[in-house]
Amino acid sequence: MNHNTNEEKTENPTEHRIKKSRKKGKTRYSRELNSLLVLLVGFISIWCYRDWIFSTFSHIMANSFYFNKNIIDDNNTLLKTLFFLKEILFIFFPFLISLLIIIIVPAICLSGIKLNFQSLSFNLTKLNPFQGLKKIFSFQIIMEFFKIVLKLCVVTSISFFYLYVSFSAILFLISENPVSSIWHGCNIIAVCCMLVILGLFPIVAFDIIFQELNHYKKLRMTYQEIKDELREKEGNPSIKARIRQEMKATIRRRMLSDIPKADVIITNPIHYSVALQYNEKKMNAPKVIAKGIGEIALKIQDLALKNNISIIAAPSLARALYRYSEIGQYVPGPLYQAVAEVLAWVWKVRKWKKEGGIFPEKPKNIIVPSEFNFTGEIKNND
Repeated sequence: MNHNTNEEKTENPTEHRIKKSRKKGKTRYSRELNSLLVLLVGFISIWCYRDWIFSTFSHIMANSFYFNKNIIDDNNTLLKTLFFLKEILFIFFPFLISLLIIIIVPAICLSGIKLNFQSLSFNLTKLNPFQGLKKIFSFQIIMEFFKIVLKLCVVTSISFFYLYVSFSAILFLISENPVSSIWHGCNIIAVCCMLVILGLFPIVAFDIIFQELNHYKKLRMTYQEIKDELREKEGNPSIKARIRQEMKATIRRRMLSDIPKADVIITNPIHYSVALQYNEKKMNAPKVIAKGIGEIALKIQDLALKNNISIIAAPSLARALYRYSEIGQYVPGPLYQAVAEVLAWVWKVRKWKKEGGIFPEKPKNIIVPSEFNFTGEIKNND
């Protein structure tokens, strides 16, 4: 199939295209949003546990900087050191857990769980230096560089501005006692960190919008691609048509093989033929076992003659049965009376065949309800 490679991709991506890209590990999740969430959650978790962290560290530092000559002869010194390390790890355990959750949960919520093993497959084209140079000077890399420079400028500007404003408070820490100095110094750093995080919000918002637009731009499709995908999804039209023909042929053969079981054939008399079967001991109502128009109608009548099955011409009833009944189903309730007249004549014919006498007169003026009158065009059902 010849595709126009210069055709512009103007169509929105289909759901199938989006799912296919997700399977390949291509998502629109913003890395800047992930970085901001890590900073924000990390800062909040440390801020919430600041009193506990400060008191625990004060205790550890007081014991660590305490010197006693007996420590040299103490065999448990190493164990005490390991205990301090364990205590430090225990302090930061909530902080580490919160970071782990914020790294995993948003990515799953926004992109879903997709184990992409295709990215691990060996691909020689990735070693092509020309492809590498093309990626280096691509629009995506330029935007990433722009965001890095912008973040660096924002972080530097906010930090220097706040430290400049707080310079007198920082100098005043020298005159305070060590514990109070550390506490106030940490507060200054915390406020600075919070201002930096707030300053990153506009950059993250810009990156989210950019990633969303860029993701769907890459997934956009040409009109030809949509047609090819639809053809691939639904199957080749010629193959589907051949399958339908085979299915119709199978149904037709099965239908014609049931003709010998029929009690009567109701005809138009040429264009329509409907075969009915009724066993009063096994059936609640007459059943349609075959129907057809055109050549199929003539085949039904021919088989009926060969199997000595009664044929009656009732144009309006034949059309109604063909239009409003299905093969293997009972005839519609409103047509019971008209069908009953036909079956009564069939039983009279069977009795005549056994006993002889005058041939039963065919029913005339079989009434079909007005809502079941059908005078549609004849269509070949081959």
